[in-house]
Amino acid sequence: MRDRDLVFGWSVVLGALLILIGVLGFVNNPLIGAPANNPVAVTGTIHDMVHLATGAIALYIAFGLRGRGQAMALIGLGVVYLVFVVLTILSPNLFGILNYPVNGVDHLIHAAIGVVSIAIGYLGRSRRTVAAAA
Repeated sequence: MRDRDLVFGWSVVLGALLILIGVLGFVNNPLIGAPANNPVAVTGTIHDMVHLATGAIALYIAFGLRGRGQAMALIGLGVVYLVFVVLTILSPNLFGILNYPVNGVDHLIHAAIGVVSIAIGYLGRSRRTVAAAA
């Protein structure tokens, strides 16, 4: 698999999922949303908008960047998600910014996004494309 394929593929999947999660947060459903609906992952308006924004950033990484810059941007996005995890562990409502406190499921999802994005970005940054044998 080429470097670009790995980073590109993850960025597309991540971007699409984050946008889907952001949109679902505005609709009553059992998976994502306000605590009144008893969802698996609790979000509010600000949190949903962050998902939409980071989903758009992930899609920009996939379609707007190439080469080492694409991999480094994915690493940067992963770092942002891990910083978010640490900050929401310290203050579950992000020091009053979020409508509702982030729960354990959110922490796991955000940590997974961060770790996987950094790992794939690192692999895409460091791997060399091997020419196919003819």
